[in-house]
Amino acid sequence: MDKRYWLYTRLGTSTLLLAAISGCSPADTRSPQADSSAVNLEASRSRNWYRKPTPTATPSPSATPKPSPSPSASPTPSVTPKPSPTPSVTPSPSPSPTASASPAQAIVDIVNGQLATSHEAKIPDIRYEWQKYPMIIMQSPSGADIPSWFEYSKPTWCYTLNSWLQVFEAEGNKATNTRVQFRNLKIYVLSEATRTWKLLITDKAPYTDTWRYPFVFAADKGTRVEASGGLSFLPKYPQFAHGYGTQNTIVPEDVRAVFVSMETALILDNASGTDDRSVAKYLVNVGADYWPNAAAVNKTWGYAPGVGQGRFILATTSWRKATMIVPNGRYGSSMKEMIEKYPPPLE
Repeated sequence: MDKRYWLYTRLGTSTLLLAAISGCSPADTRSPQADSSAVNLEASRSRNWYRKPTPTATPSPSATPKPSPSPSASPTPSVTPKPSPTPSVTPSPSPSPTASASPAQAIVDIVNGQLATSHEAKIPDIRYEWQKYPMIIMQSPSGADIPSWFEYSKPTWCYTLNSWLQVFEAEGNKATNTRVQFRNLKIYVLSEATRTWKLLITDKAPYTDTWRYPFVFAADKGTRVEASGGLSFLPKYPQFAHGYGTQNTIVPEDVRAVFVSMETALILDNASGTDDRSVAKYLVNVGADYWPNAAAVNKTWGYAPGVGQGRFILATTSWRKATMIVPNGRYGSSMKEMIEKYPPPLE
């Protein structure tokens, strides 16, 4: 079975100090960064991820990047969110009988979610720091932003970027006839040259496998194709879902920020069974990885340190977006900029 070997990093349980180049609010005191002198990181790796090769997307036309800035960066200002507007309901052209349309999400809410000090609910049997809160690991594709604990050779730049997803059962779940549906895993890059967001790929039904604590590959797929789009999974501890998006070739010097989003909602496992979605508690999150290039995936590198991960959100009967947003502090980008100047696409 042709599987690719992934490992994620485990963060130390010591107090983490925010690095000035993070592009996050100084209040985000637990975001790991590249320099181990700034954060106390434990180099042990927390989870093994095996995955099948995914197609590599056609490279986008080369942008005209600005010269690479100095590795040193100035601290970014803390986020002062504007008042969130009253959400309006986005109508669905063909309402699903199992998942209703979702209220529009505001970028302020997405930024606050990325800076949150905890996920929306707890994963059973928490063992690692990433299970506790969202985080940023690599603020840019520069090799200088690869954490010091990383054991493989660091390239000058990383030229490949892909998204990924996870679906877990949360503590307190009482549902037995509810599944988690997910679709349209999207990854965007904000161009440094043009200051516009570009959609790299939409994985409508991202390939997903079944995993088992403590992060051991359990089975191919385990998902169900849904008529309203995407896939669904029924996570039951110790099993969970891990999926991933298409690899994309990028112009690394031109990356000012990265944004990942994916729609998720609760649906019934057996449409004729009891609707117990009101007592369901399932968590969904998304993230991304930089790699030196497509050929290096699990070869030159046995695993990726990761761009980061977004907050685990609770799936509901209405569609919600799980998101991750990472501004490049080396270019002076920040969460405040994501709110006020270059909000990512939310369609």
